[in-house]
Order: sequence, then C-alpha cells, then structure tokens
Amino acid sequence: MGTVFSFDVRGGEPAAVRTELDAAVAGLHRADEVFSTYRDGSQISRLARGELTVAACAPEVAEVLELAAEAERVSDGWFSTRYRGRLDPTGIVKGWAVERAARGIAAACGASGVSVNGGGDV
Repeated sequence: MGTVFSFDVRGGEPAAVRTELDAAVAGLHRADEVFSTYRDGSQISRLARGELTVAACAPEVAEVLELAAEAERVSDGWFSTRYRGRLDPTGIVKGWAVERAARGIAAACGASGVSVNGGGDV
C-alpha cells in the first residue's frame, strides 16, 4: 500500500500476540496484492479493465466495494471509488485493512488494546 504500518498491542499472551501480528502482516500484504492499482495483475486492476467480475474476485473485493458504495452514499458523492474515470477503491482500502488487522489481533490473542497505524490511518 506504499506506506509503513506500526502496531501497538497491550496485553495478551506474547506467543499468541506474535502469531497474530504475523497473520496481520500477511493480511496486509494480501490486501495490497488484491487491491493495488499499481500492480497490473491485482484483482482490482483486472476488475477495472473488465478482465474479472466482482464474483470472480476474492470475497474481500465485494466487501470493500459495498463499503465504498455506502461511503459514497452517505457523503453525497464526495467520496468515490472512481479516479480519472477508473475504478480505484484505495481511498477506503487502507482504513478497511487497518481495522481488519486490529480486530483480528484483539479477537485472537486476548489483548486489552490494539492500535494499528497505516500511514496515518489508525
């Protein structure tokens, strides 16, 4: 996603925290692989070119696009998944990925507090 991610985890069993941090980092790399507009082979790039349908993409693509459609609706169009006429959900993907990583860590290792910062999206 072209940025640095940092994690602050309070509490939890250390070995479980380490395992979940590894899983969160893998999930962030996966999100970048799926949603990167800079990778020609990413699912979002292929979807934008019409090479894939949403149904043929990972389930996360539909989830993010639904979230983005809701953001567009509640912002009266100030938020959009279109940039220069092309599909580009990156305005919501990083926040979605940060929240997903934090929730995954908190749920799995018994941490009392988790903060994930992805280039300013916390």
